[in-house]
Amino acid sequence: MANLPAAGESGQAGSTSPQPVSRPKEIAFGIYLVVLNLALLHGLYVVWPEGGPSSGGKDLLWGFRVGPEIQYFFIVVFSGALGSYVHLATSFADFTGARKLNWSWGWWYLLRPFIGMALAVIVYCVVRGGLISGFGDDGGGASGQAVRQLNPFGVAAIAGMTGMFSKQATDKLREVFVTLFGVKNERPDKMSD
Repeated sequence: MANLPAAGESGQAGSTSPQPVSRPKEIAFGIYLVVLNLALLHGLYVVWPEGGPSSGGKDLLWGFRVGPEIQYFFIVVFSGALGSYVHLATSFADFTGARKLNWSWGWWYLLRPFIGMALAVIVYCVVRGGLISGFGDDGGGASGQAVRQLNPFGVAAIAGMTGMFSKQATDKLREVFVTLFGVKNERPDKMSD
């Protein structure tokens, strides 16, 4: 009689069942998530405009001064990562609580903040470029004036939501791209490009 695969095994060569994360590694990863949260919040605090939207830049580490445009860029980066952090920390807590945390999702957990950062920067550039909401540089070369009119809370909110809802943000960017360039999906059987 042939050996049948155990419950949860597929019986195919090379396939393995999900490997649960051990309790010590689960605790270590939870500590990493707490430290990551504190680091992201601290980074956002450091780059936040002290004088409100009209401030002319900020001194960061070692006397390194950034202008308002770069300051907003960093606000976007940290807020996008924080949004992704909220998603990944919630997922981590849910799967840990249900005792279903598996190593197969390890890369997802590690890369999620970086995906949020990158996607938030892209959305920020699209919005600042005027492709979605119609605001951005007024065309008169007054880039500093346009930045001073930005609300850091609004910028952080859009970036954070982009990181938190990356699937929906990616779908919206796809709509913008299709609208701008008239691209149609020629292969309806393909799920995504």
